[in-house]
Amino acid sequence: MKDVRHSISMKLTADVFKTINTGNSAKNIIEKNKSMPDPILNMAGRHVGIKEEHLPIYRQLVHGENNEFLEKLKGFKHQLQPGDLILVTGTGTSSKTLVKLQKSFYEKARSSHIAVVHSEFVCVDAIPKTGVSLRLVPEILRNVENNWRVIRLKNIPESSLENISKSCIYYTEQPYLIFLKRKPAKNYSYCSELARKIYISSDIKECGIPKKSIIKPCDFDNLADRNSEWEDITESVRSYIDFCVEYEGFLMFMSKLLLNGINLNRQRFDERTEIKRSISRMVKKGEITSQTASRVNENIKTREDSLNYKFWNK
Repeated sequence: MKDVRHSISMKLTADVFKTINTGNSAKNIIEKNKSMPDPILNMAGRHVGIKEEHLPIYRQLVHGENNEFLEKLKGFKHQLQPGDLILVTGTGTSSKTLVKLQKSFYEKARSSHIAVVHSEFVCVDAIPKTGVSLRLVPEILRNVENNWRVIRLKNIPESSLENISKSCIYYTEQPYLIFLKRKPAKNYSYCSELARKIYISSDIKECGIPKKSIIKPCDFDNLADRNSEWEDITESVRSYIDFCVEYEGFLMFMSKLLLNGINLNRQRFDERTEIKRSISRMVKKGEITSQTASRVNENIKTREDSLNYKFWNK
């Protein structure tokens, strides 16, 4: 919860200041926060996706006043955590067909898609055309039946939650592909295979997810219905998810902090890859020694290891 409030504060300040662009120092602008005219704040709010009816709440947030959004946020005893799985049934024909086909494998099959929770309101999933990407909880629940549910592996240690979050980021931008393979696919994903390999790469061994050549959404229905290591937390988090849907605009601009951080990490990897290529060319031309190149490359590796996020294709 603290992380969410911190993100709110940082993002609100950054977006409003960026929009105003007065040229003053950040400190001076912060001092003048409470006197900003409503039209400017409204413009900033619309720019980041705030609904028209929520603009008064947005202004209250920027002014540091008590408001409906924070009051509701403080009231939740249960919310989502990394590794929670959202099981949904799409409303489209292909989704319904998939559910029917899965009943030959599990008679109570009901899900056509799986999303893995990365953080309090951000998920990762794999879908056709897009591949693996981060999406907000409200986006996951669009165009799905009302029978969605959320399941959680019991007794996950705190260290594993952090590993799960990092694994979710690691697989982003993988292409979507369904292919028979027992081991985690290195260069592609589909929704249920992505969920399985996030758990595997997070070093969570006893999770009950089957090691089949092709894992299906109904395998997670089976986990939800029959595996005592997993619990259905749908009802305990339902009000929180309703809150996320209602305030999607606020979550949208807050999530930009995360996306900006990830993109910056990707950029750093790309920059260092180009540096290593340049070093290799310099060695071939005799401009530097191989020993010097080794030292530089080792330094680059140390810097890469210190980055918050790693990526499958970097």
